[in-house]
Amino acid sequence: MLIWAGAVIAVAAAGLFTYMQLVKYAIIKYNKFDKRQDVALGVGKPAPDVAVTMYDGTPVRLSQLWTKRPLFLVFGSCT
Repeated sequence: MLIWAGAVIAVAAAGLFTYMQLVKYAIIKYNKFDKRQDVALGVGKPAPDVAVTMYDGTPVRLSQLWTKRPLFLVFGSCT
């Protein structure tokens, strides 16, 4: 019985790991708000010109910001 329990846990862990890797690389979406696209961003490469929303709710394109001065983007939660 203990061997079966260990096998079930191993299969569940492998499935969870696989699922998390698929979400990490945006192969599958984890919820309806997941807007990631399959793009290759890297160090030293220019950022794509996308529309973002400022803290006050106004939309702006990144190209409007980086023409005035250097642009530093921070991605994360502001809670």
